[in-house]
Amino acid sequence: MLEAFASGFLVFAFFASALFQLAILFGAPLGEYAFGGQNAGVLPLRYRIASAVSTLVLLGISGHYVGQLGWLPKLLDTELNTWVNWFLVGFSALSALMNNISRSSKERKLWGPVTLAMLAASVVVAL
Repeated sequence: MLEAFASGFLVFAFFASALFQLAILFGAPLGEYAFGGQNAGVLPLRYRIASAVSTLVLLGISGHYVGQLGWLPKLLDTELNTWVNWFLVGFSALSALMNNISRSSKERKLWGPVTLAMLAASVVVAL
């Protein structure tokens, strides 16, 4: 039951993060909430391109957790699925670290708690 809740939370959180990155890609003035918050307003092109890549990665991760819920078949065998789950724990840990040490107080306040919750949920799924 806890694993299903954690997986569902991660589907939502990674999908919402992808939508945030997509908004940045299309010029939303959210620069203070992303990429260290060093650019207020609309981000420069290089960061918007990074947001495009991030969108795809985050959607893929969200899809992985959809498989963990059993809503779609898992694409990986059991051993590889376990490895990917632990890799995503590391990914979430790095994300939590970077967002919580950001120089941008807006980025820390928004993404700090979210990424810590994502880390906790990813550990639950991996275990």
